[in-house]
Order: sequence, then structure tokens, then C-alpha cells
Amino acid sequence: MKPPWDAIVVGVGAMGAAALWCLASRGARVLGIERHWIGHDLGSSHGGSRIVRYAYFEHPAYVPLLVRSRDLWREIELASRTRIVHPCGVVYGGRASSEVLAGVKASARIHGIAIESIAPATIGERFGALAGCREEVDEYLFEPGAGFLRAERAIVAMTQSAQRRGACLRVGVRCESWRECEGLVEVAIEGRIEKTKALILCPGAWAASMSGLPSIRLHNTRQVIAWITPTNPQQCSEYKLPAFFVEREAGRPIYGVPMASDQATPLGVKVGLHGGGSACDPDTLDRSVTAAESEELSQALARAVPGAGGTVTATSVCMYTNTPDDHFIIDRIGAGPVYTAIGLCGHGFKFAPVIGEALAELALEGSTRHAIDFLRENRFSRG
Repeated sequence: MKPPWDAIVVGVGAMGAAALWCLASRGARVLGIERHWIGHDLGSSHGGSRIVRYAYFEHPAYVPLLVRSRDLWREIELASRTRIVHPCGVVYGGRASSEVLAGVKASARIHGIAIESIAPATIGERFGALAGCREEVDEYLFEPGAGFLRAERAIVAMTQSAQRRGACLRVGVRCESWRECEGLVEVAIEGRIEKTKALILCPGAWAASMSGLPSIRLHNTRQVIAWITPTNPQQCSEYKLPAFFVEREAGRPIYGVPMASDQATPLGVKVGLHGGGSACDPDTLDRSVTAAESEELSQALARAVPGAGGTVTATSVCMYTNTPDDHFIIDRIGAGPVYTAIGLCGHGFKFAPVIGEALAELALEGSTRHAIDFLRENRFSRG
């Protein structure tokens, strides 16, 4: 295609792939740039699955975005003929004083999201794997409309659907710099200059080292995940066990995804500890998992979800890219046609389609229908 492009998307992970798909679906002339490969395992969007939930404890303002994202996930599934969403539900467990449970209840009340309270004494009757939990749980909340997503599969599906609609893609190349020039944006891509009417930056864990992004400090943290083959696999399928998020006395909450029939290698119940983690650089990240880290996850699962306990069969490392308040940044950079979605803080994947839609609208129209002002970068300088 002859320049200029309507938009260039730098970084084709979850957010970039969604932006590419939304732009191409609107007939835009769009180019995607990815430094690694589509669906790679070097950043924050791998590991086979991501929990999707709607009674959002982080903040009720996220819920309308999630509802729109739910509709868009269905469109992506239909367009790609790929199963991405597994609506197995999500169960949350915590103390009576839990901010997580309070946040779930608040979002459910404000936005009419169905949830159900289950007493710890009867949780095993509903979900056998949770019987005998040794964490101090005063209440469980079950959200039946929630579940999990297939991560890499979703990224590939969005990218391929975008290409079928005319999007161009360059893989294995880097964006070296960009500058605004005479109403356009010139993007240097390994010595070649591409001109575009709008630029969208979705660098993921590489945001902290990319020049020109918002000055607010972002930091990456190393996150270990494991797959555990349960001793009793029958009660750990998606039809018997929902995805779960259980607060722990000893530290970070444990989350997990049940086993499913379409699960690729590695097999087992996927588990991780939410938040925390050591600071890291994506280019020098230690991707090896120690025996102690593996054992910590195994013991945490055995305490919180006893029926899912078993043998660790695989491990992996990914990253969270965090803002100081653990909320996203979706914003225009400066006064020109440059936009970004960064700092997704370990809970952003489920929002990919709606963030992609917002970025596409910003790039093509200069504004978006979505209520994302609470995610603008200037919140850090208010007051």
C-alpha cells in the first residue's frame, strides 16, 4: 500500500492485535509491527488462559468496558471460528473484611451482575475440589457468567481476522522511533520510514524502555505460573470447578483455571499468585523456575483448593507491567495523533477487544464512545 497508512499499531500482543482487528474491521489501511512473533511467550499474554470476570473488584467503572468486551469476544469467535471463551464461572474466597469480596459485591450491585454467596461449610457440596480449604475463608462468592479465555489463541484469531480484512503485518522488526511531521507521524522501523495518520503504541512489558511514552513510572514484575496435574482430575474439569481467586493468610492471593477438553500442552490446573513479584527487565528476565517457587505454588493450591492438589507438571514465567495505582493507562500522547494502552497490571487481557475498539476510534475519529477518562495518564498529576 502507498503511504500514508490510516494507522500503524506497534506491538501486536493482546491490545495491539485487538486494535489491528478493530481498525481493519472499519476498513482502515493499517500496518501492525511486532518485534517477536504472533502469540509469543516472552511478555504478558501467554500461558494458555486468562480469567475473565465482570463483577470487578478493582473498580466498578471497569464493568461497562467488560460488558462491551464480552460482546466483542463473541464477534471474534464467530469471525475466526475459534473457541476462545469458556464460561465456567469464577469463585472468590476471602475473609469477612476482604476488600476483594466487598469490591465484587459493589460492582455486582451497581451494574446488576449476578453473583451468589456460598458458605464455606457448604462449598464442597457445590464444588468438590474446594472442600476442606485450609485458608481462613468466611465467604465464597460465585459469579456464574464469568470464566476464562484462551490467550494465545485469541491473539492469533484477532490478528488473522485483521489480515483477512486487509491489515498488513510485519513480524520480527522493531519500531526504533517516531515523530510528528506535517500532520502525519513518521515511524522508523529498522531503517525504513513509514508515514501514518495515527500511531498506536502497545508495547506491553517493553513500555518502560520505549521513548516518548507517558512519563509516569511503570515497573515490570516477574510472575511464576504452574500447571498441576490433580490427584483427582474428575473434579477439576471446567464442568466441575470454576476458575478461582482465593485470598491467603500467608500472602498473595492464589488464582487458577480448571482443566478443559480443548487444553493444549501443558496439561493440568493452571495456578499463580496475584500481585507482588520481583522487579524485572523483559530483555534480561530470568525465565527459569526454581524448585522453591514450584513448591510454593503447589502448597498454596493444596491449601486453598485441596481437591486440585497434585504434581507440578510444567511451569512458566510472565510479567505484569504496573502503574503506581495498578490501573491502566489509555490515553493520547501529547497533542498529536499518537495513542497508547500501557500498564495493564496483570488484569488487562480480558479487556483487549474493548481497548482495541477505543484505540481504533481514537485513531480514526479523535474520540471514543467508551468511558475511559478514569484511565488517563493525567490522574497522576491531579490535585
